[in-house]
Amino acid sequence: MDNPHVLIIEDDPSVCELLFSCLSKAGYRVSIAQSGEAGLSEIEEDPPEAMVLDLNLPGMNGLDVCRAMRRDPWMSRIPVLMLTGQAEEDDVVAGLEVGADDYMTKPFSPKLLTARVKSLLRRRSSNPIPAEGTTSPGDLPESLMVKTLGRCELRVGNRSLSWTEEFSPAQRQLMAMLVGASSGKVSQEEVQASLWPDSTSTRARSSFDSLLSRVRRTLDQALVPFDSKKYLTVKRGYLCLENSLIDAHEFRRLIRKATLQVAGGELWPAEITFSSAFSLWRGTFVPGDFGSDAAIVFQDELEQLYLDSSQTFARLLAQNERYQEAAKLLRDALRYEPTNDGVVRLLHSLCLAQESPGKASQVIKQYSEALARENFPAQDIEEALQDFPKAKPDQGWLNHD
Repeated sequence: MDNPHVLIIEDDPSVCELLFSCLSKAGYRVSIAQSGEAGLSEIEEDPPEAMVLDLNLPGMNGLDVCRAMRRDPWMSRIPVLMLTGQAEEDDVVAGLEVGADDYMTKPFSPKLLTARVKSLLRRRSSNPIPAEGTTSPGDLPESLMVKTLGRCELRVGNRSLSWTEEFSPAQRQLMAMLVGASSGKVSQEEVQASLWPDSTSTRARSSFDSLLSRVRRTLDQALVPFDSKKYLTVKRGYLCLENSLIDAHEFRRLIRKATLQVAGGELWPAEITFSSAFSLWRGTFVPGDFGSDAAIVFQDELEQLYLDSSQTFARLLAQNERYQEAAKLLRDALRYEPTNDGVVRLLHSLCLAQESPGKASQVIKQYSEALARENFPAQDIEEALQDFPKAKPDQGWLNHD
């Protein structure tokens, strides 16, 4: 959510790895599809701000993908950098004719490719969506980025609003209810019952209309030019947050996708997906502190998901002997739950794998102190520390409990 999303559609794993590395280092959120069909599905599921598209793909090739995108009014706005392994003039012309915005031939300079992607994104941002009345039926408003992990911020284009600071307590609670709902919508009855439980239905409805009006006015004034009615809508008794991307929802979606990839043995794509998910995590789900029951539940769900997925991602990194990265991931997770037994034991094993018995002992000591702070009985602490492993797992990190 913080950084532009770049989608790579490329079937060669070595090229994917190079592209992912150079674009991630440049600060972009990167996702990968290894076929044209998968790429088009990814665009609908997680729209990118720019694409790097290989010409020679199995099945639906790059030209077919580009043609399909340019026929769709919404997809047609996504800038495309075409990659080809051939330097013939005909390939370049074919790519440009079907709507590619730029091209590069393989092998390519990572530095130059990153500069080309940056140029495409700059060109896109300077060519905003046409004003109302001039758009085609398939056009949508510019996405509203809703940041909730570690901070609360609304961003559209280069304009932003901190809703922790600019919204009143009631406005924050209303937004917390919206972003805490998995569907991004909440019934008016639920809002009214939560915020004005002692009011009559008529009075509660009047209060709801007034609160929504104030939220819209705040957004319109802070994010000029902005039309809040395209984002905060009321439909059939539901208040809806539309044309928006919520970082917490995206984090959950990516973690679930990565977990399925691991289960299916797609380890390298899973690592890419986990990396994209963890790039969104800047801290806990802040709206859980704003008085909404749904947001509190969602906050707990996200923190548990973060702790569980930290272990899966760490095992995936350890499988490739990237022990330091895995250990850092787990130490970050322990900030949220210092007594998480699974995280502690895995971190201890990683220290042994790095042949650092001193660090492993320190992990156990810190775990014991954390348990004591939580008022665990001395006997329980002693039992918890007895069966720590003495060596790194010998069955592989992903198969070891």
